[in-house]
Amino acid sequence: MNKQVAEFIGTFTLVLFGCGAAVIAGGDIGLTGISFAFGLALIGMAYGIGTVSGCHINPAVSLGMVAAGRMDMPEAVKYIIAQVAGAIVAALVLLIIANGSADYSVADNGLGQNGWGKGYLGEYGFFSAFVFEFVATFLFMVVILGATGAGAPAAIAGLAIGLALVVIHLVGINITGVSVNPARSIGPALFAGWLPIAQLPLFIIAPVLGAVAAGLLFKSGMLDAVSEADTSTPSDAELRAERDALLQERNQLAADLAMCQSNLTTQAMAPAATAPVATEASKPKGLSAPRNGAADDLKKINGVGPKMEQLLNRLGYYHFDQIAAWSPSEVAWVDDNLEGFKGRATRDEWIKQAKDLA
Repeated sequence: MNKQVAEFIGTFTLVLFGCGAAVIAGGDIGLTGISFAFGLALIGMAYGIGTVSGCHINPAVSLGMVAAGRMDMPEAVKYIIAQVAGAIVAALVLLIIANGSADYSVADNGLGQNGWGKGYLGEYGFFSAFVFEFVATFLFMVVILGATGAGAPAAIAGLAIGLALVVIHLVGINITGVSVNPARSIGPALFAGWLPIAQLPLFIIAPVLGAVAAGLLFKSGMLDAVSEADTSTPSDAELRAERDALLQERNQLAADLAMCQSNLTTQAMAPAATAPVATEASKPKGLSAPRNGAADDLKKINGVGPKMEQLLNRLGYYHFDQIAAWSPSEVAWVDDNLEGFKGRATRDEWIKQAKDLA
């Protein structure tokens, strides 16, 4: 519930101060001031509620997170309900405040609603409005996913995202008033008349498509950072060490094979009544936290989904090389202790996959 309350407050703040800047102070601060109002409101909330909910305050962002594999759909639905509710309440509060001025009329002055076409700001057409909202939301989501991804400096993520929103508004206010956020569009439209409501589908569909496209791009791995280990050329010493390790492994495998053959011969000569002794399962050693603060994407292992990855993390397994090093007895323990997924490690050959990924 804490996350939903945070999303409600964050979206309320964005709509009240962003749209409020346009309705109440637009004549004094101009388009630049309105742009900064939206961006600064987002920056403030990013640091205020970011540690609670991630500060999505935008249904398109939550759905983009689902597409990127960083969020489950049931949780995203709860976020979206809280976001839309926050935007509606903020628009109502803004309307009450604005009505306190004798010069204000919602029919004449609006409520910071989005729109397009004749009579709306730059009078851009439907196609221009759709393209802008799709592209702007796509790029906005790229900034969000990149700034909050593994290896990114978390301390300045809110600043980067807020400034991206400022730039989007500087370019797009005259086109659509800038939505890139279905909740921000829904709240004011409900109180601004029939035309903003009729135009709402564009400000829901285009931002959602743009955010989901960015999420799928990140999910594909095309924007994953390349580590130094991937780009550096191994030295001669490293190559010799790797060669020696492979030779040692080969010799060990040969010794193990000879021992197995000897055991098979002994078993063939032993009485048939002798039953084999089962190997006792033992728990693999885990970690209290991922190394260097960044866990591997265990979902790359076939058979591991978001819930399975969360379960493995709770057991202390965050990296491919941990799984690759499991012994048969440790695999047996994991198979027996995967709540709701027993036997998956053996069935899907996790060890082989993890060795390839590591």
